[in-house]
Amino acid sequence: MPRSFFRLAALFSLVGCLPSPAEPVATPSKPATATASSDKPEPLPEDAPKIELEEGFELIGFDAFDQFSAKDPGQTIVWEAAGNGFNCYGKPRGYLYSKASYANFTLKVDYRFRRPADLASDAEFKGNTGVMIFINGEHKQWPVSLEVQGKYSEMATIKANGGAANVEIEDNADARTTARKPVGEWNSLEVVARDGALTASINGTKVCESKAGELKEGLLGFQAEDFEVQFRNIRVRRD
Repeated sequence: MPRSFFRLAALFSLVGCLPSPAEPVATPSKPATATASSDKPEPLPEDAPKIELEEGFELIGFDAFDQFSAKDPGQTIVWEAAGNGFNCYGKPRGYLYSKASYANFTLKVDYRFRRPADLASDAEFKGNTGVMIFINGEHKQWPVSLEVQGKYSEMATIKANGGAANVEIEDNADARTTARKPVGEWNSLEVVARDGALTASINGTKVCESKAGELKEGLLGFQAEDFEVQFRNIRVRRD
């Protein structure tokens, strides 16, 4: 039998040992991180149109903050960058806190909760978050700070956290009810800090103000409180 036949047979045998082109080639999987894991819930919708920054304001994004969780989140996604803001998936509880400290300032932020499909009435909604002002001391679930409530039923009221001395407030529940938009829609929150005194407004309507207390400077924070919520257009002006 001709030698050429054996060469050809050997060639076909070698080709038969090669992987089929139709078979996908496996690639190493990347380790899960705080912004990508199998535990990530259904994404919140992105809806962050560009805005015209007001004079003197600076837009601050996800990279301007660090994260604290009351317990190790493991592979669970708690916070993630989204558009010109960030999403919060609620658990475990904790907060983002700014790398910079603030004293006299005006903070503006839009936020909204994911509306539960079975929610019959906004009055039944227990959605909770908050904006912490003047965070001081060690990081813990309730750090020493003031809080402008993001909780839907108490939106924009002001309280003390973590052992900080209570502050005297004047709160307008009727203004809150009139100014607040339905669950699932964006609400615009504005916080003005002047020498320790705070004023909080919803969608341009003043809802609550506090007299100055012992806290007058510190970090800013956004809370994870078991509910899915989005923040966008976070901007600050130092006054």
